[in-house]
Amino acid sequence: MIKRFLDTMEKGPFAPLVHERGIAIGVSGGPDSMALAHLLSRWSQVKKGPHIHVMSVDHGLRPEAAAEVAFVGEIVSAWPGVTHHALHWDGEKTVQKIQETARLMRYQLMERCCGGLGVKYLFLAHHQDDQAETVLFRLAKGSGLDGLAGMRREQLRGKIMLMRPFLDFSKDEILSYCASENLPYIDDPSNRKEMFARVRLRASREVLEKEGLSAKRLSITARRLERAAQALEDMTEKCYAESLSIKNTNRIAFNVSVLLSQSEEIVLRVLMRGIRALTDYGEHGPRMERLEALCDALMQGRLGKARTLGGVIFRVSENELILEREHRK
Repeated sequence: MIKRFLDTMEKGPFAPLVHERGIAIGVSGGPDSMALAHLLSRWSQVKKGPHIHVMSVDHGLRPEAAAEVAFVGEIVSAWPGVTHHALHWDGEKTVQKIQETARLMRYQLMERCCGGLGVKYLFLAHHQDDQAETVLFRLAKGSGLDGLAGMRREQLRGKIMLMRPFLDFSKDEILSYCASENLPYIDDPSNRKEMFARVRLRASREVLEKEGLSAKRLSITARRLERAAQALEDMTEKCYAESLSIKNTNRIAFNVSVLLSQSEEIVLRVLMRGIRALTDYGEHGPRMERLEALCDALMQGRLGKARTLGGVIFRVSENELILEREHRK
């Protein structure tokens, strides 16, 4: 696994990072993140690469969390070229959507810490099995191509680039590495509870694998879909630039003739990009069903005087599709 990991770090988006002064990694203390931190430390020593900043978060949701953060700090601080940062969330806690809320808290704290350190890259330990579960979870929700492409190896979040070098490594490989290196780790008790949708999906893996839906095959499918999604995104970028006629803080306009000369998929993506440019939707936008209905009305000439979607007003004036930010009282 060591050789495979070093090979991974010499390819694609990971290759230039050897020249960074520092990179960060989120470490909960579980086997996945402990293994990744250990491998990054080895990689940095072999390549004389960046300093490794290990970040652990105490969300204040479990009484044992502080001890777990201290455990991580004690272990990783003994590794060469590694500094540990213990982060604490003091904000309001919630009993609804616990995992989702904790994830958002974690990212906010780590991004803030990265900014203070001048670090641009944050490594995450999502692996092949996580990728398979993500694809299945999104399939169940009716996601489109971008969603079914799963998690990306590199993903811009605010000013930080998230990096996932473990997406081609299985959970079993990671556990074997921890055993061979005598790496201590914490077993997350939330993984044993059936109250979370993703964990319930994980429990059905044996049945799915009997039908050929193994983590490896799903991960390969996600990689191929990611490639297709990137090609569509390149076409969207070109169409957006060629059809754009007006752009300011509250208003965007597209040449209708140029826009509608493209396929429906490209038009959908241009409209979504327009919504994101005018609102704070960020990574996600309005429901695809509603966007598809608006796109269909536009392409069939049935948009009417105006329609509102995602906080944006859409209207056609002569040969221009105008998008304006909705002013809410």
